[in-house]
Amino acid sequence: MLDNILNFLKKRKRASNRKRASARLQFEVMFSYHYENRTYMGLLKDISVNGLGFFSANYVEAGKEIEVEVVVDCKEPDADLKWVALKEKAKIRWVGINHSSKLIDYDIGCEFIEPDNETREKLTTILNQMLKK
Repeated sequence: MLDNILNFLKKRKRASNRKRASARLQFEVMFSYHYENRTYMGLLKDISVNGLGFFSANYVEAGKEIEVEVVVDCKEPDADLKWVALKEKAKIRWVGINHSSKLIDYDIGCEFIEPDNETREKLTTILNQMLKK
């Protein structure tokens, strides 16, 4: 029993030491997503040039595609408020139970699958500038 617990903790530590493919920034913004012919609302928790993480009260299946519509406001180096609107397709990579809140049931991670080059460039610039701060 103790060996199982120790092995679990070692694996968890190794997983937490892994670096992500790209840096993520924390945001708390409501957004809409289209899944299986319906539109739902979610709470964005983080975003990167490769994908995003969000909370939702609605279950989505890993491996399925969604269409995401989100608007985030970011400060650029010249201190102007910049709005970035994303309308991208994403693939659900994982779905977990959200234990931090009873109102939002699922913690979801997805990857952009058809990124628009212009949006990706804007997002990359803004993320890089915000990460420097």
